[in-house]
Order: sequence, then C-alpha cells, then structure tokens
Amino acid sequence: MANELLERGVPRERLVLVNFEDERLVGLTGERLGLVLDAYYELYPDRVGDELHLFFDEIQVVPGWERFIARLFEEKRFRIRITGSSSKLLSKEIATALRGRAVTTNLYPMSFREFVAYKGVAVTEKLPYSRDRFKAVKLLEEYLAWGGFFEAVNAADDAERRRILSTHLDLVVYKDLVERYGIKNLAVLKALIRRYVANTTRKTSLARLGATIREATAVSKNTVGPYTGFLEDAGFLHVLPKFSHRLSRNAVSKYYVEDPVFKTVAGHSFSPDLGARYEQAVLLELVRRGGDLFFFDEQAECDFIVKRGTRIVDAIQVCVDPEAARERELKGLLAAMSTLRLARGTIVTASHEAEETTDGKTVRYVPLWRWLLERPSHPLR
Repeated sequence: MANELLERGVPRERLVLVNFEDERLVGLTGERLGLVLDAYYELYPDRVGDELHLFFDEIQVVPGWERFIARLFEEKRFRIRITGSSSKLLSKEIATALRGRAVTTNLYPMSFREFVAYKGVAVTEKLPYSRDRFKAVKLLEEYLAWGGFFEAVNAADDAERRRILSTHLDLVVYKDLVERYGIKNLAVLKALIRRYVANTTRKTSLARLGATIREATAVSKNTVGPYTGFLEDAGFLHVLPKFSHRLSRNAVSKYYVEDPVFKTVAGHSFSPDLGARYEQAVLLELVRRGGDLFFFDEQAECDFIVKRGTRIVDAIQVCVDPEAARERELKGLLAAMSTLRLARGTIVTASHEAEETTDGKTVRYVPLWRWLLERPSHPLR
C-alpha cells in the first residue's frame, strides 16, 4: 500500500511507517504514542497540518493503542493502516475499540493465483490455453504440499520449509493462544490442534471430539468448545456448518485448518490424502472470495454451498477422480442442486474437464488448478 502511494506521486515524507515490535520501542504505552508524531514533526516541521499516511505494524503490543488511533481518526488529516496478529488482535475487538471507524481486511496466506504469479507465471485469461498451463499444473503439487506462507515459499529446500512452518505452528498459533487466553491445559490444546490438522475436512461434533480427546487427556467436556472457539477466532480454524433452512445450529460441522501445509508438517497420515488437500484448497479459496459457506447433507452430501445475502449461488463438489466415484459425487451435487433450486453446479477434479446435463441440470467438471486461477463471476466481499 505504501508503494502504491509512492507510485501515485505521494511524497515519501508524508508516509510514516512504524513497527512496534522494534526492541527500541519496548515499554511504549498508548499514553505516549504521541511521541511518534512528535518525532516525525521534529524531522519535518513544514508538514504540520498536511495529510499523512500512517502505517503502524503489530500495534497490538502497545497497551491502550485504541484511544490513540481513535483520536487521530477524529483529526481527519490522517490516513491510518494498522496490522496485528490475528491471535492477538481480533477484528471484532477492533470494531468494538474503534466503534465503527475501522474497515477490517483479513490477510491470508498466498492464494494459488498469487503463488503462481510469484513464481513468475503470468496469470491471464490465456494461461489455460498456453504452454504455461503445464507450469501451473506442476506448481499445484508444491502449493498443496507446502501452502502459501511467504517464508516457506522462499525457503531453500523442503527441510527448511518444514522447520519454518513447524515453528509457525508451535510459536505463533500455539504460544500466542496460550498467552492471549491464559490457557492452563496445554496438553488439551496441543491434542486439539493435532486432531483438527489430521482430520481437516471431516465431519464431527464437539461432543464426539471431546470424547475422543478425553481418552488421551484429562479434560472436561466443557473445554473443547471454548478452545475450538479460540482457534477459530485466531484464524487457524474455519468451521463449516451443515446447511439448514432452520435457524437452529447443527451439532455436526466440518473443520478446516488455515493452510494445506499444516497437514504436511503436523499430520500423521501415511498417504498423500489428495482428496483432503483438494477440498482444503477449495475451501480456502471460497473463504477469500467471500460469502457464507455450508456443507449439504440430506440423503447425500455436497462439499460446499455458497450463500450471498439471501441467495444460494453455488454448489461445489470436490472429487480427485470422478470416474472412480462418479455415482456418489454426482448424486450429492444433484441432490443439493435440486433441494436448493440451482440450475448449475461444479465438480472440481484433478484433470477431468467437461460439461454435461443431467435431469435438466448442468454440471461442470473443472481441474483444480484451473478453478483456483479463475476470477469469480461475482464481486469479492
């Protein structure tokens, strides 16, 4: 964002970037944050009264930062961007602290589209028909195995990637949550994270999950729910409820972790489990595209139902090999389309690409790499 402002001709002197994790700023409190602007105006006294663009990174480490930001906002001459770890700075807390003054943007690991572009492949409408499509197909293998965390993408080899991402899981997710929520039962939190990573994409209930974990750890039945909520608040976990026209909350949900790589570094599966990785990639792309997401399970199951506002706009099934599982996957998709009155649906595959009409409904088969690179036909949220 700062670079975009510079490209538009905004003078560099009007951009103020501060990283509050700098050790020289340790101990700074909200009451003394004004010293940052005092220091700026000492350097540029002629800029007093000018519009300034403020970039405050990891601001959550400064106690009482909210009042300082709210005061600057009211002065109307500052354009403010703040960032913070999701495990320490939740969007709902920002909304409460700044009382409607903030617009929150969630930053996710790189999407496959961003990953391919970063690897030097031009992502254009012509890509699926050019020789570069073979590069995109090959890059999908790396993306599904190692995910979109920037540090891992830049790592020298797989061993270094594993070290980086294991550290991310242990320190950023695990220790941040322990510190933030004062979690006492560390064994349960670790067991819960391992369980969600190993079983990402699968249906379960908190009661069933709690019973499984209680077999290995001393945990009360009232612990799993709050701990799961902590993981969801921190962005580590995405919870997909079962679709229902009723307002009641279903006990069974599907759980997905933040990035496919966690299955690589912390999973205990002895097989590639491509189906789970494909489904995980589709879920994360749908999260980026926005909307309310559900799974369908009435006589047959469909992986994803997408709702925007009051309308159901899409039904998506994920199947690596539609020939081997054609009857089950197609049955689930058609059941969802019929119940929800959808004329079109999608089956995301490994390589099969086709379009067919069944019972008056159009089903599109599309390879995962191509689906991930497509621009959505609807606006992003």
